[in-house]
Amino acid sequence: MDPAPRPKRPFGLGTYLLILLGVGLLGGVAGGVGALLDDRPGTFGLALTAAVLSLVMAIAFAASIWWWRGIDEAAREAHKWAWWWGGSGGMAVGAILVTTLTLREDGAGAAFFGLIGPDLVTTGMWTILLFQLVGYGVAWSVWWLKHR
Repeated sequence: MDPAPRPKRPFGLGTYLLILLGVGLLGGVAGGVGALLDDRPGTFGLALTAAVLSLVMAIAFAASIWWWRGIDEAAREAHKWAWWWGGSGGMAVGAILVTTLTLREDGAGAAFFGLIGPDLVTTGMWTILLFQLVGYGVAWSVWWLKHR
């Protein structure tokens, strides 16, 4: 008779920090390669940049799936709750800010900050992401404080 399999221990802080470091290094490599490819003109340079960034994103996504499968149910619930409430709330606040700044025609909006065209789109995207991540962090902390 085989002994009963040991229950799988959920990932701890060390695994989280290892994933964080690995994905951070991967992002740094992607940024460096992106900077090198920035000088490549035309469609080939654009396609090569998109291919490299897609590969890096796929690796990061695979790491996220591996990590998700290794955490316990409480951690999963905390992350789902935080993303729903914090991410959604942060997105709403960020969208109000970005929309307000871009719709003003009196110069008090995005033009005041020198944002036009592609800079405006990129800044808006990063602003929304920042608000989502801050909202997520706050909601995640609230969830754990409520359930401890």
